[in-house]
Amino acid sequence: MGEAVIQRDERGRVVGVTMQADGMSALAKASAATLLRAVALSLSEYLHVAVESSFEDELSLEVDRRDQYLDREIDAVLATMRSGLRLVERDYPAELMVHEATVGVKV
Repeated sequence: MGEAVIQRDERGRVVGVTMQADGMSALAKASAATLLRAVALSLSEYLHVAVESSFEDELSLEVDRRDQYLDREIDAVLATMRSGLRLVERDYPAELMVHEATVGVKV
């Protein structure tokens, strides 16, 4: 079963996602990968936000959230990503599990 972890910062903003696609069908993996590629492309080419991404064995996407003036736009794109991954999870319940986790919390 594949697993996607949507990462949030200490303010609750989505900052990235990592996904292990082991055990997923080609169609389910392609659906999730295409969604993540579209998100990376939208953020980098339309909003000019720095995005680090990988679409090899582990799919990952990390967004530079330092530009506070683009918060609403970035939030909208990443909320769409979250919804899209949840739809893939719904359509392929035996193949993908989506979680959310806070990263980078200092204690």
